[in-house]
Amino acid sequence: MNTIITSKARCRDCYKCIRHCPVKAIGLNDGQAWVDKGKCILCGRCIGDCPPKAKSMAAQLPQVESFLAAEAPIVFSLAPSYLAATSYATPWKIVAALKKLPNARVEETALGAELIGREYHRIVAEERKNTAISSCCPVIVNLIEKYFPKLVPVLAGLISPMKAHGQMIKQERGEATKVVFIGPCLAKKAEPNFEDPHNPIDAVLTFEELESWLQAKEIFPEVLADQRPDRASARAGVFPLKQGILKVAGIADGLEQEFLSVTGVEECIDTFRDLEDGLIAPRFIEAMACKGGCIGGPALGNALGVNARRQRLFQFVKTAAGSGCQTDLPYALLRREHVPVQQTGYVPNEMEIREVLRLTGKNKPEDETNCGGCGYSSCREKAIAVLQGMAEPEMCIPYMKEKAESFANAIVDTTLNAIIVVDKDLIVQDMNPAAERLFNRKYIPSKGKPLSVFIDPSDFAKVWETQDILVDHLRTYEQYGLATRQIIYPLPKYGVIIGIIANITAEEQRKAKHDNMRREALERASRVIRDQMRVVQNVAGLLGESTAETKATLLELMEIMDESEAP
Repeated sequence: MNTIITSKARCRDCYKCIRHCPVKAIGLNDGQAWVDKGKCILCGRCIGDCPPKAKSMAAQLPQVESFLAAEAPIVFSLAPSYLAATSYATPWKIVAALKKLPNARVEETALGAELIGREYHRIVAEERKNTAISSCCPVIVNLIEKYFPKLVPVLAGLISPMKAHGQMIKQERGEATKVVFIGPCLAKKAEPNFEDPHNPIDAVLTFEELESWLQAKEIFPEVLADQRPDRASARAGVFPLKQGILKVAGIADGLEQEFLSVTGVEECIDTFRDLEDGLIAPRFIEAMACKGGCIGGPALGNALGVNARRQRLFQFVKTAAGSGCQTDLPYALLRREHVPVQQTGYVPNEMEIREVLRLTGKNKPEDETNCGGCGYSSCREKAIAVLQGMAEPEMCIPYMKEKAESFANAIVDTTLNAIIVVDKDLIVQDMNPAAERLFNRKYIPSKGKPLSVFIDPSDFAKVWETQDILVDHLRTYEQYGLATRQIIYPLPKYGVIIGIIANITAEEQRKAKHDNMRREALERASRVIRDQMRVVQNVAGLLGESTAETKATLLELMEIMDESEAP
């Protein structure tokens, strides 16, 4: 399981995590960022720098809860940076809160730092031909094993203070005792091998997780009385600071050329490159991945700057008291082996790189802007990442901007509607080809000319004055023989008015023709009806005369018949 988890629902395709990742271990597929576990050094920078908080750490709280539920004895090992951690009034509030938990004991990890410091002192005291690099920081160990394999032989073969303290506790209290480390470091979560039965660390929490967990359990450190750890270091409280390892090991007074203290991944990378190239040859390098040392850790639990954290640590380290480390462990328990991790990424050839560059409009070297917007330092680096499956061509912001603008321009240029853009003074800023065809019959340059040169600007002026949108406005331009339907609207933010004008001349002509045809048809129908009425009236007159004659004849015949029948 990855230590860093990305929420696809929250990832917003902003590339910020890629820009800030010092080893470019973050890939992008279908607009979603993902962490390549094989490349990641677990510096945790992507978590803090992600604007929508799409990245988080794998939680080990369930394991701690299970220890409490089983009523197992627990020792909480507090990293030395706890003196500068959280936003509570004093660091002793954390200790008091942890002691509220059942079967809980609290000790300082600095006890293990004292043990490891002794070993570093021994290493430096030896006559060595090669430089020794500290191995306390798991991020530095990951960095060297994955990206500087030639330096693995000079990486000190010692476990971290966290593991050294865990070994002390297991030796003294037995394997049944659970050791839970609490610190500011994300990489510590992946440092223990939980499948190893001899692993001395049972769970790792960050200070941020600790605060949230205590709140959920309704334990509020700020209202508790201060309590000191059950066992504390006498002298290793400065371990999480720059030069802290040198001071704890008692080797801080050497010349700068002999002893280097470097913090921050970028500074460490530069130092290791110089070391590989033979440009420097110090006896010992104290290397810490976080700026200023462990007090610059990504999950320390407060929003203070590094210098303010340093000040806070010094404030409390003066009052810290403890018996220190009275335990010696067999050297075998402090040893560890470092193994180079082979990076097997695909190495593309020049033709493949050029082809990817061409996909984003970079046909020649001067087209390569190297703006860094995609997260990579150069266009070539991004092209290689595309071929390695870590990036997408569409991540090129200048190219996508140009593509979007070209697409928008293509729509404007090819639409059948006229589009006119003028400023608040009714000076033409742009006319698309359709507008030029309709209103610029003389083919003069339109940009910068008053709108009145081409059409009556009164509608545009009214829209700017009222800041209302004019919709489905019918307007004729007799000088051009045009009938139009218009939408005119203001854009106050940009100080312009936009008119979209549809040419409905043909439609109006068809409508007029249809109206004429209908009127003529009505007139013809009326004429036919009038003629038919006259015919009907004439026929009715003739029928009336004929009926009268027939009636008279029949009456005369009836009288004759009546007379003939009389006796």
